[in-house]
Amino acid sequence: MSRSEQKPLPVPSLQKVPELYDDDAEEPKGLVNIVEIFEKLREDPLVLEQNLKQMRDWIAKHPHIRRCRTDARFLLRFLRAKKHSFLMASQTLERYLAARMIHPGWFQRLDIRDPELSHLADIGFIYPLLERTADGCIVTMTDWGLLDPNQYTIEHSNRMHILLAETYSDDPFVQCTGGFMIFDMQHVTLAHQSLISFLAIKQWAQFVNNGLPLRCQGLYVRVFRDFDELTKEHFDRQILPKEYGGKIPKSEHMKAFREQCELYRDRLLALDEMDIDLDHSETYSRHAMLEDIGGGAIGSFRKLAVD
Repeated sequence: MSRSEQKPLPVPSLQKVPELYDDDAEEPKGLVNIVEIFEKLREDPLVLEQNLKQMRDWIAKHPHIRRCRTDARFLLRFLRAKKHSFLMASQTLERYLAARMIHPGWFQRLDIRDPELSHLADIGFIYPLLERTADGCIVTMTDWGLLDPNQYTIEHSNRMHILLAETYSDDPFVQCTGGFMIFDMQHVTLAHQSLISFLAIKQWAQFVNNGLPLRCQGLYVRVFRDFDELTKEHFDRQILPKEYGGKIPKSEHMKAFREQCELYRDRLLALDEMDIDLDHSETYSRHAMLEDIGGGAIGSFRKLAVD
């Protein structure tokens, strides 16, 4: 059955203490290095069970979290991204929920049927590759120059990247092995400079550093379509789109992305109902989050942890 023929996925509960916790989560089976991956994540069945229970108990008693997913797929995003450190995973979840409240323009209505998001998907602004690396990593392509500065803003770019991240973050392979992000800048013009501001860079860097539950294996920027060095070091060039020297046409990668977004559509829209109170003095408060934006953007990107 193709993705287009599959029914939309069920929407997980957003109650802090549901009647029954959803423990249904697939393991990344089939990877030859799965033992090594789990060792790096510090994950085994007992640790997983204990940390899921601790995260759920913490959410249930949290004074500011009002509504949040507690299913295993969702919580494992944070636990695996932080190698099962409860402290770091819980802090990342707080900042993730806070970012959703502070930047609704990035997170709300992540609907592939939205005319603007649909158009950006249709032209291939961003999409993941159909095949993964030998280690199971997902590889995403962003052709940033396709963002028409006369029609779109930097916020549209952020929305598309978060749409992709939310659509694939429940995938156990993505959680365990992480991903590579490739930015093709060959279509960027001087007009695109008008889309970027210091504040926009700082805001995005803050979220990526503190609230994004993703194991980043590498971020690469290419001005021309010369991927020899990149593919020689990290993955087989054949997984790239045909237009970049691979074997599968770009249109097929884009089609699969749209179908995945449709499959997860109801689940993504339900995320809009997650809620956390930000009117307090904690480090994830509205005041603290906005005040932190006053720091240096370049320094923030330098702190980006590459796993």
